[in-house]
Amino acid sequence: MEKNLTDRSQKLIEMLLMEPKIAEAVFVDIEHREAYKILDINQDGTLTLGKRSVRWWNRLFNLEKTISFRDFAFSTFRALVGMANNLNKNTILQGLSQELIAKAVLDKKYDFVVDRLYDVARFAVESGQLNTVATPANGGTMPEKRVETATIGIALQNKGYIPIRDSVGNVLLNLRVKVDGYTFDTI
Repeated sequence: MEKNLTDRSQKLIEMLLMEPKIAEAVFVDIEHREAYKILDINQDGTLTLGKRSVRWWNRLFNLEKTISFRDFAFSTFRALVGMANNLNKNTILQGLSQELIAKAVLDKKYDFVVDRLYDVARFAVESGQLNTVATPANGGTMPEKRVETATIGIALQNKGYIPIRDSVGNVLLNLRVKVDGYTFDTI
């Protein structure tokens, strides 16, 4: 068995499947899914469901159902897009596109795919069990840190615009910077 997932990614998949809407999307093609007693997240990326609580019994009598990692990733992606509001839906579609997932799955970068899906589930979806209290999706803010002094140096090239890029490197928006004034301290 090929090891495509780390232990951390296996735990993250387990946490993603705790969300009822994601689990429903992943197991939509499984008939009588309530009859399955165990779920194994294998290191090769597949999910194996067993009708009995003894694994070797399931293998012996062919009582297993296997879901490929590709099917899991795309089903989770569709569920996350369905759970997001309109603003976040566009962000998810652009930032975590199906092409990105497909390329990562083909390159067998399963940990990358799991990390991106988990990040989207936590930070871009407003409703769900994985959404924490302080995320931008539900209006929460992270605790503010008090900064006594700060120095920011930005070399403005593109006529006062700073490009904001997504995870792939495409420009999502250009941030216009305007200087209102300045102060300096002598040493």
